[in-house]
Amino acid sequence: MLRSQIEIHFTEIMRLSQQLKELAEKVKIFSEADLMQSVCGIKVGWNSECADILAGKEGKIIEDINIEAQRLNAAAEEMEEQAKKMYQSEIVNSQLGAFRSY
Repeated sequence: MLRSQIEIHFTEIMRLSQQLKELAEKVKIFSEADLMQSVCGIKVGWNSECADILAGKEGKIIEDINIEAQRLNAAAEEMEEQAKKMYQSEIVNSQLGAFRSY
């Protein structure tokens, strides 16, 4: 593989990883801000045992969404690490191939 192709693939993977991190951050912000506002709105306007149960369930959903956002972020970081390792391996292979003669 040519060095330019290796760099193009590496850049593309890093771009996708960055997009995944941005998505994780947006999901986290959504769960923390928008959903918490919804829970607070329900608690203010509806005082009963059912409201407490609903708020508890919504709180659990918010926690689950935050966990998924963390998983997305971890996946993005893993993509970056693997891309860096692959990039280094491909560069070394390319250099070795340039010096070999058959």
